Amino acid sequence: MRSKKTYQVLRRSSDPPPPEEEEAELDSFVEPSVFGGSDAGCVRDNNEDQFVIADLARTMEVHQCGFAETAGNRLVDKPTSKLWMVADGMGGHVGGEVASAVVVDMMVQYAFKVMPWLGANAGTLSERALADGLREAVQETQTKMLEVAARKRLGGGMGSTLTLAYVHWPMLYLVHVGDSRAYLGRGGELFRLTRDHNLAEEMIRQDVMTEAEARKSRFGSVLTNALGGGSKEVNVELHQVELKEDDLVLLCTDGLYGEVDDDDIAARLAGVTTAELVKPCVEGLIDAAKRAGGRDNVTVVLAKF
Repeated sequence: MRSKKTYQVLRRSSDPPPPEEEEAELDSFVEPSVFGGSDAGCVRDNNEDQFVIADLARTMEVHQCGFAETAGNRLVDKPTSKLWMVADGMGGHVGGEVASAVVVDMMVQYAFKVMPWLGANAGTLSERALADGLREAVQETQTKMLEVAARKRLGGGMGSTLTLAYVHWPMLYLVHVGDSRAYLGRGGELFRLTRDHNLAEEMIRQDVMTEAEARKSRFGSVLTNALGGGSKEVNVELHQVELKEDDLVLLCTDGLYGEVDDDDIAARLAGVTTAELVKPCVEGLIDAAKRAGGRDNVTVVLAKF
């Protein structure tokens, strides 16, 4: 049985979720238009962010065969699913770049080995197997991070966020660790799908401070959950959302939402009415973050269905 959709509405966690939508047709694949961008910002010299946009497909290359017309051919199935991710590294000039690179590399390897086969047929996709596999992949990434930190003598300060979107139409599966974010744009409204794993978010949930206060608080940079950081364990936040045609999915690091408020993000996404507007929107969001100060690296991945 498919689990219920999970939404987190912007501004107030107590707001009700959007009304239930009709089931999307499993056999009507909607090809998204996707674009990503990353910038060091206006203050930092190096960019510790990473992002990935990829199609997942099954391939086979025939080296020898009794049929002359087949030998030497490379057989590539149409993409079965999509993979997008952002990672925000921490730990100084070397540590942060290494951390986000390790996270991206490990998760790409997992996706390449496993996900095309899980998504080969919509009817056979096991959501439980996918969830278990994603958790295992994140835990293996955590172990790898600790090994790299020890080998390079980078200490326990090396860490990274991870926000990963795996799309097997019409389902969106999110894997989240840290304080990067995933948003859903639907019908002119914007919904935040992930929680910030930082101290400021915890204080908001405990009614110690408001979201407006948290935006300016130093506690926003204190992560309570991240890949690396010297801990052997990591808490993996998983979500699934059933997508509809014309939906927008936004992944970003805190360099965006730390400078550009959610109302501005919502207004810009609402203006993406055609596929051709995806790239200008991403570039506009990055420029807006830089004009607002650009105090951190900023990375944005936007998809329109």
